[in-house]
Amino acid sequence: MRVGVVAEAGLGAAAAPVPSISAPALQLSPSALSVANLTPALPALAAPAVAVTVAPAALSAIKPAAATPDKPGSERARAAGNALFDGTLLSAPAVGDGPSVPGSAPEDRRSSGLSPPTDEELVSAYRAANPRSRAVEAFGGDFVNAAAESIQKYTFMGSYFLEELRVLPRAIQDAAADFVATHDNREDGASRRFMQLLGRLQAFRDHGREGVRAMRIAAMRSMGRGEPPRNLPKSPIPGGEYWDMAAGMNAQGFIHRELEPGVKYSFFDYSPFVVSYLKTAALLANAGGVEVVEADLNMLTRPAKPLAVLRTKNAVHYVPGFDKKLEEMADWIAPGGQLVIQNDPNPGQRSLIISQHGPLIRRLISEGWEFEYGFSGSPGNWGGYALDTITVTRPKLVFEKSAAEAERQWASYERAVQYLQRHFNPLAFLFR
Repeated sequence: MRVGVVAEAGLGAAAAPVPSISAPALQLSPSALSVANLTPALPALAAPAVAVTVAPAALSAIKPAAATPDKPGSERARAAGNALFDGTLLSAPAVGDGPSVPGSAPEDRRSSGLSPPTDEELVSAYRAANPRSRAVEAFGGDFVNAAAESIQKYTFMGSYFLEELRVLPRAIQDAAADFVATHDNREDGASRRFMQLLGRLQAFRDHGREGVRAMRIAAMRSMGRGEPPRNLPKSPIPGGEYWDMAAGMNAQGFIHRELEPGVKYSFFDYSPFVVSYLKTAALLANAGGVEVVEADLNMLTRPAKPLAVLRTKNAVHYVPGFDKKLEEMADWIAPGGQLVIQNDPNPGQRSLIISQHGPLIRRLISEGWEFEYGFSGSPGNWGGYALDTITVTRPKLVFEKSAAEAERQWASYERAVQYLQRHFNPLAFLFR
């Protein structure tokens, strides 16, 4: 068993306190209805600060970790204030920056899925989905950017996002609530169409930055700094099935930079916006072997072929009851395959792993599964992952460990987490 090298003496303190969240002071002016006032700024200690720039208006806000709640607004989603989320820089290039089909007319390019929708199409689709809404009038020329930013944050934060807007002008609150209602009305065809168009547009915007990222990675290699840390552990079974639960928007980066040849990836999410976003990202990246599935995780059934990897990051935080579902899904993993449980390196999510997934991991260890873990940014971070990572590998031959041995291995993880909770320094994330 390999573990992160963490001192275990004198452990046992409680988790670090949850940072409070407060809204900024408002200066109501003629620009008060600007998209720049859409989202209150969360304090730096509540999450890693990332600049968010959405042309033409500048935003400065926090983008939480990509994972979509099964039921936005649930108590688990509200607990987002407990976590530091791994953000992604948002910087929207011009709408026409994406690739197009050579020689085809604009309408042909749009229908092919290889060109982004226009602002006019999005406004028309939104009016069809929510004809009573005044969001278009509230945001004017910033409507599309405001809608995209609102839906991204809502899929991450649930109703917590709306609660943080209560200090803003009523017109902005109402517009944001209308965006949320449109997103949640997923059985309505017009609402789904708007969300799918909006997700496709955001995928084109984010795709424009992948070339810049590739240049940065190449520069790091040339300076001898090696590869950036991975998010997705590699499949232990060549050509196997790799399922990622509640993938969220961060999977766009995985699709561009972390896929292995021959492995069949399935990214699951409940949001039509996120699913459209990831499908478009896979298309733009020419990523073969990628399927994006809109699904309620708790309703998934056993696949025809056993899985090489079943990965979950924060899904238990967003999907009520997923801890029990994962106990069932672990039996879908092939001999030699892995259950991967990841979280952001912060006290709230580490505590959640212990409380929600501890019983399952102890059972798997007792059944002979190999248990390994590492903590992002800690000495001895095996695997070089950007996230706290637990892997539990199913044995190819059936054998069992004693209950005492299973308890001993899991207890070593709990002690390591307790040590990290005591020595957690939120400021460290500002310099990563």
